[in-house]
Amino acid sequence: MDQHFIAYIVLLLALAKLLEKPVEKAKLSPIVAHIVAGLILGSHILGWVKPLPELEAISYFGLLLLMFYTGMTTNFGELKRLSLWIIATGLCGVVVTFAMIFYVMLALGYSLTKSLIIAILLSNTATETVAAVIVRSRNEIVRSIAIGASVVDDIAAVVVLSMVSSSFLGENPLSIAYTLPMSIVVLMLIILLSEVLVRNPRIFYYRIASNQTVFASVSMILMTGFALLVKVLGLNELIGAYLAGLLIGRGREGHDPLLITETAIVDFLNQLKVFLEAFALPLFFTYVGLLIAPTHVDLQLFVVLLLTAVAGKIIGCGFVTYLATRNRAIALSVGTAMISRGILETALLKILLDAGLIDSVDYTSVLLVAITTIILSPILRKLVESVAV
Repeated sequence: MDQHFIAYIVLLLALAKLLEKPVEKAKLSPIVAHIVAGLILGSHILGWVKPLPELEAISYFGLLLLMFYTGMTTNFGELKRLSLWIIATGLCGVVVTFAMIFYVMLALGYSLTKSLIIAILLSNTATETVAAVIVRSRNEIVRSIAIGASVVDDIAAVVVLSMVSSSFLGENPLSIAYTLPMSIVVLMLIILLSEVLVRNPRIFYYRIASNQTVFASVSMILMTGFALLVKVLGLNELIGAYLAGLLIGRGREGHDPLLITETAIVDFLNQLKVFLEAFALPLFFTYVGLLIAPTHVDLQLFVVLLLTAVAGKIIGCGFVTYLATRNRAIALSVGTAMISRGILETALLKILLDAGLIDSVDYTSVLLVAITTIILSPILRKLVESVAV
């Protein structure tokens, strides 16, 4: 372990928390403060903190906890009721964003291959950042649609990226035929398992809820186990953590006259929320800030991609959500939540850069677009909510 690792965590958390106050006074999300803290401490301003692999690992584990928390607080009834609209929202957001970015890049004179690759990369919404943006939302419809659609978005992205890998990076094209059906089967099996456990709460929920330590231990084992399972199948491990949270959270639906399960879930959620807000989320988003490299950016490409990436998600996701709810505020709230991309794109961008499919300017510009959407998403959501009120 790098000797500066602990010092880096102290610096990142301290500055992130100091910046939260002025940001909250401006009625903005704390995410903005966290990313700015990382940018200030990173190599392009003060240069005091480096994006070590250890920082990435510990911050990413915090995302697993965030997705688990999001799953536990999701209203499964709303999720089930809106399931078809959720699928349509996720797919429409991907298709509209991809089409807009692809044709805009072709119009700017970029090659077919480069236009295709960048359009695919930026058409994917990051589930983890959506969860962070809506974690404080009290609107269960917004939460259900946004999280559900981002999961659908992730599955669609896996399929499309598998096609790209087989076409441009020489990977096995048969992997798509395996990944997609297996992913759907596993998702359905987990949901079916939760139905069985809810109808027979004594089998599982009563047993783990009687002891808070046992409840927390089983929850963490399920979270990491489900994350590993879906990762092996080729999906984002965050989806597994979300499904584990959904399964645990459904314990409130079972018949429980003494409210033992309800009490265990509420107590655990309260403790987990404190940890997320005090440590996990600030550390992750300060790490995102460390990755920002404002040099070597094609300004025209950055502006065009940013505007198109934002508009594509708001139009694609917002339109379907409006058809489902007939509520403009909810539609815009979901659309703005879905514009955020994640740092997972950095790994894919690096692979494409090493393969010579994009150059360093493209790499930096697209990465900056992804990070900027993380900053814009909570700001735009706040603006939408204030106008709606």
